Amino acid sequence: MLSVSLWIVRIVSKRDIIAGSKRYFSVHKTLLNRGGPPGPPGGDDEDPWKQLSKWQRELEKDKDTLAERTTKTILAERPDHEETGLDFANVPDIEQYTETHIVDVKKHLKNPLLKKYLVSGPRRPRHPVRQDGTRFRDVFRVKLKSGDGGNGFVSFLRAKGMPKGPPDGGDGGDGGNVYVQAVEGLSSLHKLRPQYVADNGVRGMSKQMFGAAGRDLVLQVPVGTYITVDPEVSLHRENAKFGEGWIHSSGFEEYNEEREFFQELKQKKYGTDRKQDQIERMEDAFPEDGIDLYKTGPPVLLLKGGKGGSGNMRFHSTNIWNPRFATVGRGGLQGVFNFELKLLADLGLVGFPNAGKSTLLRAISNAKPRIGHWEFTTLKPYVGTIMLDPSEVDDYFTVADIPGIISGANLDKGMGIEFLRHIERSKGLIFVVGLDSKDPAADLRILMNELGPARLDGKEKLVVATKADLPNTEQIYQELEQFTDNLGWPALPISAIQKGADVEILLRAMAGMAGVLKK
Repeated sequence: MLSVSLWIVRIVSKRDIIAGSKRYFSVHKTLLNRGGPPGPPGGDDEDPWKQLSKWQRELEKDKDTLAERTTKTILAERPDHEETGLDFANVPDIEQYTETHIVDVKKHLKNPLLKKYLVSGPRRPRHPVRQDGTRFRDVFRVKLKSGDGGNGFVSFLRAKGMPKGPPDGGDGGDGGNVYVQAVEGLSSLHKLRPQYVADNGVRGMSKQMFGAAGRDLVLQVPVGTYITVDPEVSLHRENAKFGEGWIHSSGFEEYNEEREFFQELKQKKYGTDRKQDQIERMEDAFPEDGIDLYKTGPPVLLLKGGKGGSGNMRFHSTNIWNPRFATVGRGGLQGVFNFELKLLADLGLVGFPNAGKSTLLRAISNAKPRIGHWEFTTLKPYVGTIMLDPSEVDDYFTVADIPGIISGANLDKGMGIEFLRHIERSKGLIFVVGLDSKDPAADLRILMNELGPARLDGKEKLVVATKADLPNTEQIYQELEQFTDNLGWPALPISAIQKGADVEILLRAMAGMAGVLKK
């Protein structure tokens, strides 16, 4: 019967808002027709401007408060049940119903296991605030290539009185490098593109001028980005065979190939290219465990550009007076990389869909996750920043809300467990279970199994039982608390909507888990 009454409440509260809106716009239209403010105060009629402000303030009231007021009005007036078709005579008093059926939060806040989080613990370094973007992407596959080296140049000095001067062709510039840098202010990889290529080096020029080096490419990613090489595509450079890669002046290729000194140069270049290839293999080696950009810092070199080719001035000798050849630049390094973002939150919220994680995060932080009564409401991780009284904490801390986990997530059911990467770095885990479930203890056991011992070891744990304001939850919470006591984990019942003393104690416990609570 109570559920039917609440259904009437929603209809009446909606009608109340619509009626208030009509009165508001009626007053507003009257003021516009009058062309200005009303006469001096003291008249018989109420000041329309004050009336307008009054209705505007009422419309801005919270819907939950308006619904509660309407509920009390209905139960107090007890309208005729013959007109409404409902019998309100047997509806119990709300205050009495609340006191006898829902969780007694104050009693359970004295859980001794909470004390370890309500006192100061090990400190953690301060960190700046990150802002969430409108779009989110935590995995990105990017093809990268550093710049090719510029080719050498074939040129001879031409000056007055010197019709046939010595060779003066310069070397080509080195190709641009590819760097990656972790910066604050980014929280997603969605700004990356599928492919990046650094600039090539410029070819050499006459008068012994070297070509300009290619411009380096710097990719800025969020802090917490983890980079690995795609195992299907190995890092490689596209170069000519050892001893090859020559540039000849027009019409002189056959002439040069017939000369003995050129064949000796090719043999010498074979050894040089082989040595350069060994150097490049050593420099191009990528760490097997990847690159972890867990903090801000200077740019990190990913791919080094190719070395520039040699100009013809490099081959001038007593045996070779007029070298009409140069060498091409070395190819740039290219490969496919996997960028994986692991958010650096101090604490992580873990729970089933619709367990109340997003509502809890909204209640305790500045994050605004999407909330609704359907499965997988949260489709991307959110990070909320929590700032408490500076007299109690040394710094703010962050909490990550990841999409809900279901039974069989490790088998890629539902959203899978791909988002669990965002809590792997966290110092503590907060398991959120809803008291509207038939067996919250069984839900907690499933969450523990899906995460696995590897993700649980070495982390602080806290169980938060949400929706403690629902009826018939006292017995359910007592069974859950008995299960968590056996695990040695503290538990706390809260109502994120009402924001009472339970939320304040939860915030203090979370600050202790994050290591920011003052001594």
